[in-house]
Amino acid sequence: MAALGLTLSVGTASANNTTHSLFGIDVSQYQGSVNWASVKAGGPCSFAYARCDIGSYYHVDPDFQSNMANGKNAGLYMGAYHVTHSGANTPAEECNYFWHNQDGYVSTRLSIMPAADFEVFDGVDGASTYTAWLNDWSSDVIAKGTSAGITLRPIIYASAGSGMCDLNTGITMGAWVASYNGGNLYTGNPWQACCTSCNQWDIGGQGNWTFWQVSSTGSISGVSGSVDFDAFNGTLADLVSWQGVVKN
Repeated sequence: MAALGLTLSVGTASANNTTHSLFGIDVSQYQGSVNWASVKAGGPCSFAYARCDIGSYYHVDPDFQSNMANGKNAGLYMGAYHVTHSGANTPAEECNYFWHNQDGYVSTRLSIMPAADFEVFDGVDGASTYTAWLNDWSSDVIAKGTSAGITLRPIIYASAGSGMCDLNTGITMGAWVASYNGGNLYTGNPWQACCTSCNQWDIGGQGNWTFWQVSSTGSISGVSGSVDFDAFNGTLADLVSWQGVVKN
């Protein structure tokens, strides 16, 4: 994901914790081998997202399966994210690629909703706008979930500035907003001091954001080097009830 951000430690993130948000991280192969037991113990880390793949044929993250399995074994709620290349592939092509590569991890225990990582602005194939393309991808993923006996509500990851401003109020997915505005992970929000005109969301009772990527240069036990820090807009019970994947 994005490469710039405010450096935070878990202690910094926990400062002044009056808790309206829940702390998590997101990872890809660039974090190397993650000690998920240490992440869980050193938190308080409750959830994580792991990169699954890119586009429709570009790349499958080699650490995806181990991150998902070991994160869940450590007791974290785990989500899979897919990096979109909307100008190169149709929503259906990318949905099919993601669904194959997620290999059932979306529907097993301790799963949270899948996410589309919208950082490549190369036009659209098979849709008229970015909003329409992402909504179609989401609908296709929801249909895959229905066939597998689960209810899904995919979310979209994008920056508060560039990515979110390329969308419109027709977007049907919850928002995972990257905004390194220096706000407190537990008491702040992604829109403070940035880009409020791009805030398009009021979805499903979670207000105008579901997740917030607070920093790309966080530090936590169990991860060597920098890692993205995230907040969920609610409690653990909210995460389970709203973002947790449940069999129908």
